[in-house]
Amino acid sequence: MMLSTRLVALAALLIMGGCAVAPLKEASDGTVDRLQARAAVTLAWPPEAEAAGDVPEIAEPLTLAAALATAFERNPDIRRQYAKLGIAHGDLQDAARIANPTLSLAWLDPKGGGQDKTTQGISASFTDLLLLPTRRRLSGAEFRRVELEVGNALVTLAREVESTWYGYVGDQQVETLRAAVADAARQEANLAKRYFEAGNITRLQLDRQVAVAARADIDALRARSDAAASRAQFANLLGLAATGSWRTVDRLSAPPESELAAGTLAGNALSQRLDLASAREEVAVLEDSLGVTRGWRLLGSVEAGYEWERETDGTKLRGPRLALELPIFNQGQGAVARAEARLLDARARADALALAVGNEVATGVDQLKLAREVSERYRLEWLPAATSAVERQQERFNFMLVGAFDLIQAKRDQYDAWQGYFEAVRDYWIARSALRAATGGLLPGDTDTLPPAAGPGDVLPAPAVDEPPAQPHEHHGEHQS
Repeated sequence: MMLSTRLVALAALLIMGGCAVAPLKEASDGTVDRLQARAAVTLAWPPEAEAAGDVPEIAEPLTLAAALATAFERNPDIRRQYAKLGIAHGDLQDAARIANPTLSLAWLDPKGGGQDKTTQGISASFTDLLLLPTRRRLSGAEFRRVELEVGNALVTLAREVESTWYGYVGDQQVETLRAAVADAARQEANLAKRYFEAGNITRLQLDRQVAVAARADIDALRARSDAAASRAQFANLLGLAATGSWRTVDRLSAPPESELAAGTLAGNALSQRLDLASAREEVAVLEDSLGVTRGWRLLGSVEAGYEWERETDGTKLRGPRLALELPIFNQGQGAVARAEARLLDARARADALALAVGNEVATGVDQLKLAREVSERYRLEWLPAATSAVERQQERFNFMLVGAFDLIQAKRDQYDAWQGYFEAVRDYWIARSALRAATGGLLPGDTDTLPPAAGPGDVLPAPAVDEPPAQPHEHHGEHQS
């Protein structure tokens, strides 16, 4: 009866180490909430493992919102981040339990004959039981840190999708424009050949037009290459094949008129950045861990158990056993030194990150302001001036005051201005996405509906240049072969 009582007591002691831990899906709900608050993305959690194998039919052009939804459904990194949470959750489960008890059995056969000597025992780590509350607390804090780390990775993915979407749409605009310019330049070169054959221009003028056409072809090829590289990068983030039939919209929104203040955003960043929160959580965990290491540094392995023994003469012995590690040679000095060094390293990294966050926000605000100013200079100054120059040259051409190639050059300058504008609008939105990443959340005005900026459809097709009946201003050079 006494044996049964002791066994029950020991079993109850061991069961105390098996505390319940919330399921991973419930424990990781905070990650979804943090993502939605910072990137306005709806995340299916846990992710579908089979989603990557299916190729969806995407009939409509991908807007930014649709691109984000596709990426967070298909990008393999979503599953990798969920797996990282699962590993941390497994560590949390282990921390909520003590080690399994050890059962020992021994049979000793005397050489001179007689009855065997048997020894049976069961023991468990008393150290595990003593440190169970501390271990659970530290593991719970570490799981929260991993949650923040995973949340930061997901927010970073959203920013990468945004930035790459802006870049790809802008690169497609440049590709479309450069292809049209190259086609027009080839037609201009053919026109120059006819003029040359008719004796209206010199060989030098012809060579110049042929060189312009070749340069336009090269620019078009480079633009196509840039767009293809952007598409491949974007496809990787979406979890789609670059060779698929999916496409994006063909224009970006116009930059908003309002500007952002660095001071307010810097304060927001210090409270919103999940990587900074993760670094601070790591410091808190290591501070707690250092206190535990110092407080329990003299505690070594302690095992408590119960043994039964039958001697060779039939005598039965039974009773509790205790194994205690004595802190004579090692008193935990190395463990304390390591804990102090880890804490020092974590504090330094957290301080460096906080400094970098402030600088990133300040730089991001300046870059965004400059990008907006560049786009506005194009929209309000360069494009109107280039358009006016084309109109004036068209009038002069109609009165045969200038040649066809003077008008063509003015039109080419206008196309260059449009390309610069497309790139400036693209760069503005990329800079805004970078500022979102620096602040760790949405910016003021991100949910506003903005009008679309001009796109290639507003510029192309280029108006054809009618060949004049005569070219009085291009007769000055004689025909040269």
